[in-house]
Amino acid sequence: MMVLNMYRFTFTLPLLLLCTLVGCEPHPFAGGTALPDGSVYSGGMENGLFHGHGKLTWPDGRTYTGEFHRGRISGLGKFDYGDGCIYEGAFRNGELHGEGRYACEENIWEGDFEQGEIRRGTVSWDNGETYTGEFQDWQPHGRGLLTTAEGTEYEGRFENGLPVNGSYRDRLGYSYRGGFEYFQYAGEGELIQPDGTMVRANFEYGEANGEGVLILPDGTGELQEQKGFFVSGRYYPSEQAWRQSEQDQRSAVEARLYSEAERLQAQFSALAPQRPGVRDVYLLAVGGDGTSPVFAKEVEWVTERLGTVFDIEQRQIKLSNGGGDKYPLATRTSIRESLKALDRIMDPEEDLLLLHLVSHGDENGDFLLAEAKVQLNDLSVADAKQWLDALEVRHQWIVVSACYSGLWKEALAGPERTIFTSAAPDRTSFGCSDDSERTWFSAALYSDALDTGVNDPAAWFAAAKQRVMEMEKEQGIEEDAYSLPQLALGREFLSWWNSPN
Repeated sequence: MMVLNMYRFTFTLPLLLLCTLVGCEPHPFAGGTALPDGSVYSGGMENGLFHGHGKLTWPDGRTYTGEFHRGRISGLGKFDYGDGCIYEGAFRNGELHGEGRYACEENIWEGDFEQGEIRRGTVSWDNGETYTGEFQDWQPHGRGLLTTAEGTEYEGRFENGLPVNGSYRDRLGYSYRGGFEYFQYAGEGELIQPDGTMVRANFEYGEANGEGVLILPDGTGELQEQKGFFVSGRYYPSEQAWRQSEQDQRSAVEARLYSEAERLQAQFSALAPQRPGVRDVYLLAVGGDGTSPVFAKEVEWVTERLGTVFDIEQRQIKLSNGGGDKYPLATRTSIRESLKALDRIMDPEEDLLLLHLVSHGDENGDFLLAEAKVQLNDLSVADAKQWLDALEVRHQWIVVSACYSGLWKEALAGPERTIFTSAAPDRTSFGCSDDSERTWFSAALYSDALDTGVNDPAAWFAAAKQRVMEMEKEQGIEEDAYSLPQLALGREFLSWWNSPN
């Protein structure tokens, strides 16, 4: 389901001047009639009252041009509020009343006005959304149809700008009929999915929960009903079946936690020793967020690709969340212990530590660590710097593919390090959706760019950065939202890297 984040333009209209000459003590002059409030009238008069076509101008820039009747603004006219908002249409006794059009910046209300407010009609907001129906206090209220910029439709009864009951349709093929709360499915309802599957249940926060019915097409045009129990939209044959599933998952998590130390030690024991006189490369690859499958897939692919240019078959540690139990979990503890294990086996002067980190990133630079059913602490830039600084191995090549990863470059850059990051400190990066095979930066870095060779780190990075910009342009991303991958190339690192083995 699409959950709509609505923007509403609300305001209070100023009361229009109800002006008569009686008791106003106007002062006629060549340019019109001046009133005590500083406004000036020019136009028709009858029996000492404004009457017929005329114009009122206020000192603050407001103007009204149109019809007057017996000293009052009544009939057809145009009111310019002087702040970019204009009403054109019918007035009665100084108020918006009858057919009219109110435009404020790029927000436009058109329809029937009564006593200064729109009651029935259409509004077009500057975010591309439209609504046709009934209004109260300038918001959708009563029967109506709201259409988002993406083509999603909410039709039914609205209260205070929000749908409360009716139907939902979107371009993906989802449709729903029932209650709403803050644009999410709520209460009794019926959801039809694009494949024809139907769910009748009570909905909470947009998902089916509790007892309900799952209706499946059987391929012959017939529908099969299955009573059951829903939890966050997932169907179970019964509440007992759900509880058993939860218990089984917790048991599996418990068993895995007890085996983590052994699994991690097995990876350490499989490491090949350092070879004197050879510049060995040792890799630590970490996939952080197990709730997004792309990161676990990337760890596998990156390791495979790096194996084409470095002899790392027995010189690698892979930590991954969300990829089953093939590798140890990526946690703060496993990352730190893996760095220590590599440091113990490597020659501090001769070998290279290559670290590849991929996950979601927070605005403060935190590297997200997450696994279903297990609550993990994230890895901060400060802690990563402390751990890496404490290693004896001097030469470190660090690649971070995560949003806001430029903060890692700023913190970790040093003369004996090379840092590649997928984004600037204030930018997000791309390619981390569930249907992606790998992040865009890693796809660029380890595909064609890797084939050009790793002898020149700056050239390797430049080729990857150029490809990322091409991908962003191809996908229609605005230039001010480009990820802007970052490079820090330590001078001593480069001198060592270019020296003979």
